[in-house]
Amino acid sequence: MSKPLAATKFTRTGFTRNGFTRNRFTKTGFMRALCIVALAAMAVVALGVGMHPYRATAAVKPISVAKPPASAPGTGQNSRVRATLAALPLAFEANQGQTDPQVKYMARGNGYTVFLTGNDTVFALHSSSPTIASRVADKYAFGRTPRKKATTEKSAAIRMHLVGGNTHSKIAAGRELPGRTNYYIGNDSSQWQTGVKQYAAVSYRDVYPGVDMAFHGQQRQLEFDFIVAPNASAAPINLAFSGARKLVTDASGNLVLASSAGNVVLRKPIAYQEKNGQRELVNVDFQMNGNNVGLALGSYDHSRELIIDPSLSYATYLGGTAEDDAYGIAIDGSGNAYVTGQTESTNFPTAGGVAPNTNSGSFDAFVTKISADGSSLVYSTYVGGTGADSGNAIAVDASGDAFVAGGTGSTDFPHTGGFQTTLGGALDAFVFELNPGGTALTYSTYLGGSGDDYASGIALDSSGNAYIVGTTLSTDFPVDNPIQATINGASNGFVTKINTSGNAKVYSTYLGGGTGDFAAAVAVDSSGNAYVTGATQNSTFPTTTGAFQTTCGTAANCNGGLDDAFVTVINAAGSGFVYSTFLGGSGVDEGLSIAVDSADDAYVTGLTRSSTTFPLKSALQATFGSGATQNAFVTEINPSGNALVYSTFLGGNVSDAGAGIALDGNKNAYVTGQTSSSNFPTVSATQATLGGGSDAFVSEIAASGTQLVFSTYLGGALDENTNLGSIVSVAGSIAVDSAGANIYVAGNTASTNFPTQVPEQAANGGGTDAFVAKYATGAAGPSFTVTDGALSPTSGSAGASFTATITVGSVNGFNSAVALTCTGAPVVSKGPTCAFSNPGASVTPPANGTVTSTLTVSTTAAAAMLGGPSNRPSSGVMYALFLPVFGIALLGVGIGSGGSRRRKLFSFLMLGLVLAGLLAMPACSSGSSNGGGATSGTPAGTYTFTVTGTSGGVAVTGSPALTLTIN
Repeated sequence: MSKPLAATKFTRTGFTRNGFTRNRFTKTGFMRALCIVALAAMAVVALGVGMHPYRATAAVKPISVAKPPASAPGTGQNSRVRATLAALPLAFEANQGQTDPQVKYMARGNGYTVFLTGNDTVFALHSSSPTIASRVADKYAFGRTPRKKATTEKSAAIRMHLVGGNTHSKIAAGRELPGRTNYYIGNDSSQWQTGVKQYAAVSYRDVYPGVDMAFHGQQRQLEFDFIVAPNASAAPINLAFSGARKLVTDASGNLVLASSAGNVVLRKPIAYQEKNGQRELVNVDFQMNGNNVGLALGSYDHSRELIIDPSLSYATYLGGTAEDDAYGIAIDGSGNAYVTGQTESTNFPTAGGVAPNTNSGSFDAFVTKISADGSSLVYSTYVGGTGADSGNAIAVDASGDAFVAGGTGSTDFPHTGGFQTTLGGALDAFVFELNPGGTALTYSTYLGGSGDDYASGIALDSSGNAYIVGTTLSTDFPVDNPIQATINGASNGFVTKINTSGNAKVYSTYLGGGTGDFAAAVAVDSSGNAYVTGATQNSTFPTTTGAFQTTCGTAANCNGGLDDAFVTVINAAGSGFVYSTFLGGSGVDEGLSIAVDSADDAYVTGLTRSSTTFPLKSALQATFGSGATQNAFVTEINPSGNALVYSTFLGGNVSDAGAGIALDGNKNAYVTGQTSSSNFPTVSATQATLGGGSDAFVSEIAASGTQLVFSTYLGGALDENTNLGSIVSVAGSIAVDSAGANIYVAGNTASTNFPTQVPEQAANGGGTDAFVAKYATGAAGPSFTVTDGALSPTSGSAGASFTATITVGSVNGFNSAVALTCTGAPVVSKGPTCAFSNPGASVTPPANGTVTSTLTVSTTAAAAMLGGPSNRPSSGVMYALFLPVFGIALLGVGIGSGGSRRRKLFSFLMLGLVLAGLLAMPACSSGSSNGGGATSGTPAGTYTFTVTGTSGGVAVTGSPALTLTIN
């Protein structure tokens, strides 16, 4: 959308428009103007004396500024432009007299009231109780005198107006909801309103020519769409806001409307188009212009529908009045999410599930299946006995059966026989399988010895065999066909493979070098090899010859017994290692989650305190957070285990840990965990700032390992993903579908203001609750990114050159040619020009890699000249040549035959004026527009350059924007 011209400002030396100074009134310019005025005055005097004695008048014409041209009209099917507001109500009720007559429809929520008028939307914010505040908001929003409020109450109204919109647009409600609203206010029954209908959507027709607007959504999410008809233009769409103390876009591109009673946030939309079942991203941003906001759209195919969706699909609490924690999440092929954890609540939300569905002890495990849209529980059930039980990890097979592993202290934990029917010690691991409806246990078994044992990870192979890892203190842990038959020290990890019926172990082995070793997570490749990660404090932990790192830490003794992460791959038969390696530096390092791709590369995340010695390669973050105690890490290891593909820190200035990792089909890595850092790296964040002491985070790393595609905080005012009482101090689990279009995250939260979105449970049940969130990324098939490096230098004088490195990255295996173009703004005479170093300005990134091109910005220097432009005599000198001729002619007229005395005096006067003009002309002719006999170069000011990459009709705008200041 084109921006109007900035206001013209006059200064002592010139005038400024759009940030550029025109040096018209310089010293030499002033002298020239004075000369011209003087000569003109002479001529007027001469004419006045010698010609007719009347005064001439002239009309003053106003200066007009042409409006910027409208954008080219769209073609093809309807285009949709959508923005999202979080946590607003979605049931619209028609105004039948319950509020101001201007209002057509309204909707209420806790802390908000939304009013829809002819072409305005009013967000009334209030911080008092819902009943009082609703009445106050009705009055305040439309200019009536508000009721007297307590000093603790705060109200504000933010009005959104369609600039130039149709005030007579036809308004219609759609999708009637079953609810009704009644208003029994006052003792005059004739003023009561009953049976007021509620609707899920309200649409406005032709708010602009060929443009419709629609409000819709469900539960607590409000969306508004602009639907642009074929051959109509989106350029007129312009929103004006009033009533907000501040109107800004944050670092993530969200539009924040601040008021005394709270903020309204219009989240940065994600735009995409559907093609052959795949999503193609389209750039869209809010475009600020004072208090007005437009929509800046990138290039897209006008023949197909364009949709701009919210990035956070749903986020919900999951819990009762006591403590509830989610430790594992998985998804099925339909997008349903399966969550497990532990709950102490007797009123944990249940639906269907294994009977009897009640809490049997202090903590029970739970398994909850949430529908793909997050709107309902498919089933939710307790699983446990009279002791403490916890579900720590979950996996789902192709049939929708859920497999859960965890720990139990219950002697009556529900089991189906299996290979172990009794609790071996005070705490045992368990494994069970639930049928697709969650109504029955297919199998359930204990797994442990006479000491304490618990399971922390589970994975499935294509045949339905389950692989369980965890920690054991039992000297008699049940082993079968073990690689390591006995425990080393007091505690080791374990790895157990269970057959599809759950009644026998295929193999079961200890894994450790001494006391303090634990196995945290497991993944399985297509051949049935088990990939295990965890931590060890012992240099005797088993490693293989030729592995990437065969020494624990940076010293032979694990730097005095500090944890090192490990990655161990056990072959399908359980008879030996494919490889086994340490992964760490001189500080504490722990592997907490692992995934494996189709090429058998292993991806590990966890925590590291090895600020300078942790092994890095091709890192997107090559330095440890300044002042931090620990950072998360993400590492990819090749199939042989003898080299790193990439390895990077991920964190900020306090403390960060990666707790879960998942991969999509294109080898992009998705990580979640916990951060206490206020500067944790964010990209396109749905939450740009730290909400409390510790938040969850969700990050996507491109397959190359060199680019952070998406990264956000997720949390409220208190702590998220704290895992008290466990050997691992952080919680969090993540899953992603094969296309990378949907990310599923689970964890725990103590916050009462956790950022819910379309929640199945909108409020914290009490204390610590589990949470489940789903992100819709809009991920498509292969695509590319364009990243701008800053100009070097960023400022200088006219005549200098400036360069920037432009990086084109491949996403999801993209490897086609990308044409690069550059445009500068504003366009002025002799303004800067930009060009790329590569011939034809076309680059082709390798699949999941990057390629660079150098952008050069050139400017024009001012050039000294003799006399004037092009070495021609200045115009003042040329004019001076005519003065003698003019003077002689006048003299001849004045002293011609028969001339009167008055005429002779006039002639001599004119001759004197001509001679004076000749004397003054050198001053009038000195200098040029820049003074000093020089031509002007690139004007001083600030310029912005936009780099665009285009491939296959898809255009991607580079970011961040490039700016250059010419002094």
